[in-house]
Parts: sequence; structure tokens; C-alpha cells
Amino acid sequence: MNFLHSDIIIRKSGDKQTIWLSQRLVIDVCGMSEDFLRTKARPRYKASVQACYHHHNILPDTGKGWRWAKMESGFYYDLSRIPNRAPQNYRELFGDATELVRNYEDFIKGKQSSNFETDFKRHLNNVYRSYLEFYTDANEVQRPALAKACAVIDFILDHKDSYPGTKNKLYKDLEPVLKKLDLQYIPHHHLRLKEKIDELFATERLSIPDIIKLPRAGNSNSMVFADPQLVSWALQLRSMPKNYSNDYIIRKITDMCSLTGKRVPSRRWFGQNIFELPGTKFLTSKRFGSSRKSHIHKSYIPTEGALYAGDCWEMDATRVNIIGHSVEIVDEITGKKKKVEKFLMVVAIRDVHSGDIVGYSFDHSENRRVYTDAIAMAVKNTGYLPYEIITDRFPGHNTPEVETLFARMEALGVKIEISHNANDKAGVERFFRTLQQITMPDSDFFYGDGIMSRSLSAFRSPEYLEGIKKESKKAGFDMYAAVEESTFIIETFRDTLYSKYSRKHSKVNLSPRQIHDQSEKPHVIEVSDATISMLFGLKKKNIQIRNNGQIETEIYGVKMHYFISPAYYDVIKNYHLESVVLSYDIEDLSVVYLWENHGILLKSLCEAEFFVPAKTKGPNKNLQQIGVAKAREKAIESLKSIDYEQTIGEENYMLGKYGKKDITNTADDYYNDRPVKKVSGSDVQPDDFENDYLNDRNAY
Repeated sequence: MNFLHSDIIIRKSGDKQTIWLSQRLVIDVCGMSEDFLRTKARPRYKASVQACYHHHNILPDTGKGWRWAKMESGFYYDLSRIPNRAPQNYRELFGDATELVRNYEDFIKGKQSSNFETDFKRHLNNVYRSYLEFYTDANEVQRPALAKACAVIDFILDHKDSYPGTKNKLYKDLEPVLKKLDLQYIPHHHLRLKEKIDELFATERLSIPDIIKLPRAGNSNSMVFADPQLVSWALQLRSMPKNYSNDYIIRKITDMCSLTGKRVPSRRWFGQNIFELPGTKFLTSKRFGSSRKSHIHKSYIPTEGALYAGDCWEMDATRVNIIGHSVEIVDEITGKKKKVEKFLMVVAIRDVHSGDIVGYSFDHSENRRVYTDAIAMAVKNTGYLPYEIITDRFPGHNTPEVETLFARMEALGVKIEISHNANDKAGVERFFRTLQQITMPDSDFFYGDGIMSRSLSAFRSPEYLEGIKKESKKAGFDMYAAVEESTFIIETFRDTLYSKYSRKHSKVNLSPRQIHDQSEKPHVIEVSDATISMLFGLKKKNIQIRNNGQIETEIYGVKMHYFISPAYYDVIKNYHLESVVLSYDIEDLSVVYLWENHGILLKSLCEAEFFVPAKTKGPNKNLQQIGVAKAREKAIESLKSIDYEQTIGEENYMLGKYGKKDITNTADDYYNDRPVKKVSGSDVQPDDFENDYLNDRNAY
């Protein structure tokens, strides 16, 4: 088998291992065309997968043939799902999975098997099936092992007359190969192996299956209750992810004992010697898979929480467990409006140290906008950026808007960790459960815990929920009412003392909000209103600064005028008619902020204040704004004049008696008031140098 790099990829999910073969290797071994895989195999398997998984690179296992995945810029196929139907028998062409992986690893390490070993393995895989019919009395483990032992004898008979070298060379060359493959029921030592061949030729009536037998076949002296095979069967059935019951396992082993002629132990024997032993529970805990019951058997790493507020924020989303509300949408197919029931989703940001919910946002689904709004609320409420934020791969986490936001936050010093492991943000996951038990039951619209809850008080009765739905519909319970109710639930939790509901924190007479406010915050990053606007404000690009620092733009169709203060004269001067970025908060349009683009980052320039246009016509005239604008214009013109005179003052010196005296005097004042520029190191005196340096400097 001709391997290339990346021909085999092994993926592990829990205790399950999947071997993926590249399309090149499948075509090379099976002798099929690429068109068959592209037009028939892959479309057929994709049709067996639910439509919601079609966009995944690795399609889930449906049990159908030709399961495929797209990895490493190519197509790969699950070895266990390659069909083995006659007459092609594609799966058999690859041989044993463990041996295939071992050969590939040897190839990667530069230790590919020799031609002799390759020929032997090919012969072994092609011939051993013809001997399976002679061992119908053996079990499923012994039968293929006995058949492979016969295939070894068959290989020797085919090559012993034509093999170069001495008579024993064939047996000596086979010895390391047999040890490497660890074949059973065949001697590995070359002398013992030759004795098997001599035994075959000693009597003409003997065939290969006559000399390959189970050791101690027919010996019934061993006690059935000490039979390790019974224990093996029980452990295998117990550890299967099908999670069989004790009674089913006992019935299955009873059937196997009747087929193999073994005595059947009592039910009590199974309990005392297998099911009730701690070792059995320890070894077979994988039967629970990744379900909640498996967590009690898994190890964990003890960790400490954050020492200060602002050290870490956790962010996650969940459904708000209150009844749904009616929303009018447009049908994508018919284009007609219709009403559907929607439920609120909340994105919450939890401070790890205090447990306070510093920010949250609501929507009908998880999306990038609701996550960025939650972060914006948290930063505005606290006035700082945390040291670290932990979140998951929420919908939209890889959009340009979110990536730009995270890049700007990281540039300010925030560490962003995007994790798929729920344990990395376990605090906010537990908060949702706490919220359902502490403050949500006070709401009449609360319908109960999550669907995984098994508590007797997890859900309210169907009759009660039906009545509440009718009342809420009559009262016009819509999205705004749902958001108001959910906000009240969260804010109530923030002000609830830990000692009122937590036995663990029964002596903590503070609420999450109080702990957050009173805690030290040595690791946070204080932010200004301008920085908040840069991160979360709406942006307008290509805004030009004109007319001595005036900006005219439209926000949602309304014409807005903004003036830059004369205090930012340098910005007015250096960015005249230049394009800048304008950021603003839609809730407060009295001030906007100007920025200069630096890649995905923004450089702060200045702020601009909203100017109320002067009303000069009709009643209620507002002429005061004219005076304000003229005073600002006068201040800027004065600064321009001073700047101009300072700039041309040096040339005026060259005119001599023809120069203007007032300009010359202004230039003198400008240069006299400036600090004297010194050469680097001019303040160092010879006495300050070390004697060694003074003595050695002549050497240069």
C-alpha cells in the first residue's frame, strides 16, 4: 500500500476513535474513479444526514456507507463506513484497522515495512478467510485468529521451495514478522514453526486445519465460575454505550453459554462478582458517554476564582424562561405577513469575582449584534475594560465587525479567549440555573426550568400556563413587555443578598452588585467616553473637516452640524479637508468623536460638539447661536493669524530694513519664548565620567 503524507487522519471524540482515509488512498486501493465518489457516494451519504448538518465539514455518522468529511483541503472517508458488499469488498482491501494505522505510522517515521513483510501481510489478508469455515465451533475472537494461523502455514508452503537461501531462512525471516503482528495459535520461533511444517508432511492425511487447533480443546476441568471469558463478556456488555441493564446482560450471557456449552452462573453470582464490584463501576463508566451521569466518574482540576472584580468576565447566551410573545414576520416563501410565537434570548456578562451581571442584551436569537450590545452595556455601566473575557463561538464571532471589535479591545490590553468548552465559563452557565431558582419564580410569566431538569418543581402545570398565555395575550404582552419583565428579573438578582439564598455564602450579607462596586480593581483598564464610542459607537467613514472645523452630516435622515472647539486647533489645521472617521452614540448625539484610520485600529483626534442652528426667521428667534458661532470663528482666525506670522517670521529677518517691524517682533517673541534645544549629552560634565573611561578613551 503506497502511503503519502496526510493519507490518514485520526480523530478522537471521547472514547471513540475515527480513522479517516484520504480520497487519493481510497481511489488507489479500491481502483475506483473520482467521478463515482463525487457524483454517487458523497451525495448519497449527504442525503442521509439531516439538513441542519449539511454545512459541517465533518458529517455526523448515520450508519450509511461512504461517510465523508472535508479536511486538509481534501475529502476523507471513514474507514468503518467503507462498504464491504460483494463482489467488490472495498473494506477488506484495507485489512485490519490497527495494522493499517501502524503501517502508516511506520511510513511517517521512515520505517516502512519491507517487501517480504508486505507480501506476507497481503497473503495473510487474502487467504485467511478461506479457513474460517473450519472453525465454526470457536468464538468470534478465536475464529479469525485460528484462520490467520492457517494462512501462515499456507504462505510457507507456497514459498518454501522457491525462497532463496538456506532451508531455515524463510522461517527465520518470518519470526520477527510474527512477533510484530502478535499472531496467535502459531509458534513464533523459527524452529517451532519448522516443526509444524514437518508435522504436516509426516502424515499425508493431515491438512493445515488439522495441525492448527485451539490449545486444551475439549478440556472441561476448569470451573465455570472462574472462567475469565464470562467476566469479559459481562464487562464488554456493561461498558457498551448502549447502556444495557443487568437483566439484559445476564440473559445475553445465558444465551452465549448455551451456544458454547458453558454452565450458566446464578444471578447472584453476577451481582457479587461483577456488577457490584467497585472495579467494574470504575472500568465501565464510559457506558454513560458524555451524559450528565458520566460526570461523577470523571476527574477534574480544582481552580480558583478571580481575586478582584474586573479580572475576568464570562459571556454566554440562553433562553429566558418566560412565556412567548407574538411577533409579526414576513413569510419568505409567500411574502405575506403572519404572526408567530417567539421567545427571548439573553446574552449575559458575569463578573467572575462578584457574580454580578454587569451587562446583558435581549433578542429573539443569538447573533453578533446582541453580543456586542451586551459588551457595550457592561463597559458603559462599569467604566472599564476587564483584564480577560471568556466566551464561546457564538453565531457571528468570526464576522468582520466582531473581529474588529475584539482586535481593538486586545490592542487596549484585554485578553479575549474564545472557547468551545462549557467548563471554561461554568460560572455564567450556573448563573442561568440560579436565576431560574431565585428570582424567576416570582414572575407570573415564568414557565419552569430547562427541559433537562428532573426536579418535581421544575415546571408549572399546563393548565396554569394555558391561563397565563390567555391573560398575556389579552393584555398585549409583546417583546417590549418581555424585555421589561426579563430586565426586572436580572436586576432583582443583582440586588439580592447572597445570604438570602446560598447556604455556601450564608454569612455574605452583600449582593453581587455591592461586591462588585466595593471590590478593588487593580487589573482593569479605565476607559473614557471617547474610547467607548470608538469601540461600540456607530461609525461614519470619509467625513471631511471643512470651514474651520465644521462637520455637516446626516444621521438617520436628520442633518446634524458639529463644531470642533478652537482648543483642538492642531486637528483643524492638520486635517483640513481630510477624511476622518466619526463615531457617535445614537442615545446621545450632543458629542461625536473623530478618529484617524490605522488599519483596523483608530487613532483618537478630538471631539466635536453639536451646534444648534440659529433661528433667524419667524417668531421665537434664537440669535444667541450666531454670537456663539462668531466667537468661535474669531478665536480660530486669531490662532491662524498667529500661526501664520510665526511661520513667515524667519523669512522676514532676511528682508532687513525692508521687513515689517511688527512681524519681526512677533518672530523674536516666538523664538525667545521657546525652550533652548540641547544636544544629547550636553548636560554631562567631565567630572561625571569614571576615571576608567577617561583613561581608556585615548585607546580609540
